[in-house]
Order: sequence, then C-alpha cells, then structure tokens
Amino acid sequence: MEKNKALEKWKEKVGNILKFSTSDEIAYCRIPTYEIFLEYQKNYKNDVHQAILTLFNQCLLTVDTYSDEFSLSSGNALVEKMQQYSEFSINPTPFEDEFKKSAALIRYMFKVDPYLLNMDDFYKMLEEALWLQKHNNNKLEDILKQVIPQNLYNY
Repeated sequence: MEKNKALEKWKEKVGNILKFSTSDEIAYCRIPTYEIFLEYQKNYKNDVHQAILTLFNQCLLTVDTYSDEFSLSSGNALVEKMQQYSEFSINPTPFEDEFKKSAALIRYMFKVDPYLLNMDDFYKMLEEALWLQKHNNNKLEDILKQVIPQNLYNY
C-alpha cells in the first residue's frame, strides 16, 4: 500500500513513470529531461557504457543500488522509450546543434525553458512549434502573393 502511495506522489511530481524489472530487481524511473539527455549525449562520446549508467541513475526515482547489467539494460530501455515517445525518429547520439536549434525554437514560440521539459513534452512542443512556423510561413507567402500583384497592377 505504501508503495502505491509513493508511486502516486512520484506521478504527481514527475509525470510518467517507467518500471523496469527482472526476477530480483525492480526500478522506477522518470522520463529523462532535455538537460539529462544532453548530458547523456556528451558522455556518450567518451564512454558509451558510462553514459547509459549515468542516464539510468539520473532518471532513477529510488536510492537503491542495482547491478551494472540491470542498469545498462534499463538505460538502453530508457533510450528506446525516448524514441517511442517522440513522433520523430531520434538518433540516440544526435548532434548537439540540432538540440540547441530545437530548444531555441521552443523557447521563442512558447516562452518556456526547454531544458526543464521531459523528452516527450519537448518533442510534442517541438512538433507544434514546427507546425506554427510552417503555418506562419504559409500565411506570409499568401500575403505576398496578394500584395505583389496588386502593387504591380497599380503601377
């Protein structure tokens, strides 16, 4: 019963909770934030295994210690979950510039700090920002298509 109450508190605090388990180990993790994913990306260049372990430990909601094998498999599952949550196909080792450009677009369109968002919210907002950007470009194109012929006709 206490475990259910703790899970409910975690859900209120961090949103979605992921459960990873084997026959003898259970871990509860949150979805990584953009900031955690950037750190994972930086660590990935130097040491893949350490990057996955760090990702798992930063998303972990409990203070228990787990075997390296369990931590690595759970960390890999976190990366796979991030791919599933986004509508875009995410390369687990994307270029930092792509994330910075996406973060800047989200910050500009929605006036929020994208580094504090979890990955699924980040990609939902990115999708909406890209749609808004395309919609605004189409509106501008339509206006120009109307204004230019009118001005040329008046001369």
